[in-house]
Amino acid sequence: MISTNQVRNVVMYLLNKQNFGYITPDEYNSFSNLAQIDIFEDLFYQYTNWKNKDNKRMTNSEYSNIPKNIREQIDVFATYTTSANFTYDTLTNLYSYTGNDLYRAENLSLINSQGRKTDIEEVSKSDLNRMVNSDIVNPTFTYPICERVGSSFRIYPTLTTGYTAELFFLRKPKEPKWTYTNVQGNPVYSASSPDLQNFELHPSNFVPLVTKILGYCGLNLREEQVQQTANSEEMKKIQTQS
Repeated sequence: MISTNQVRNVVMYLLNKQNFGYITPDEYNSFSNLAQIDIFEDLFYQYTNWKNKDNKRMTNSEYSNIPKNIREQIDVFATYTTSANFTYDTLTNLYSYTGNDLYRAENLSLINSQGRKTDIEEVSKSDLNRMVNSDIVNPTFTYPICERVGSSFRIYPTLTTGYTAELFFLRKPKEPKWTYTNVQGNPVYSASSPDLQNFELHPSNFVPLVTKILGYCGLNLREEQVQQTANSEEMKKIQTQS
C-alpha cells in the first residue's frame, strides 16, 4: 500500500513551492481516486504488453521478470465470492454477485460436496442452445457450462443439492481517502479516523500517483505549467515501457 498522507504531502509541497494554489481535502480525495483507477486500469495493458514480449523471449527472470511483477500487483485485487454474496434467483435461474466492488469476472467454478472444483466453461449465446440440446456435448456436472446475462450467470445443468458455484474475480481498488480534523480552520491529518483509506497500489506506483494527481490539480487550478510537468513525466514513463 501507499500512504495517502505521504502522497498528499508531496503534492501539496510541489504546488505550494511554486505558489500554484491550494486544493481542498475533498478535491485531493477525488483526484486520488481518479489517479488510482487510471493506474489500476493501466496495469492490464502493461501486463499484456510485457506478456507479448515474454512470448518473444524479450524478458528476463528473477527480479527482472516484469510480467510476473505486474501480475503480482494485479493479484492483490483477486478474490472469491462466498455463499453470502453470490446468490441464486430461482425465478431467473441466475447467479449474481451482490457486492459493489466487482471489476472483472475471471472464472466460475462448480464445487461438489467433497470440495472438489470443476471449471465452468462460459459459452457464447450462439453455442448455448446447440450444446444444451445436444446428446453428445450436453452439459453435465463433470463438464458444466454457463452463459453470462449482464453481470450474472446462468449455469447448465441446473445445480442440485450437493453442488455450489463460486466466482473468482478481480475487485475494484478501494477508494482512497485522506482523513483530517479541522484545527483553527486548517485540515490536519488524522491517522486514527476509521474511514481512512490508503492507496492499494504497489509502492512502485508512488511517483505515477503523484504525477497524475498533479495533472488533475493543474486542470483544476488552470495552471498550464503543472499540466506540462505532469504530461512530461507521463511521456517518460511511456517511453521507458516501450
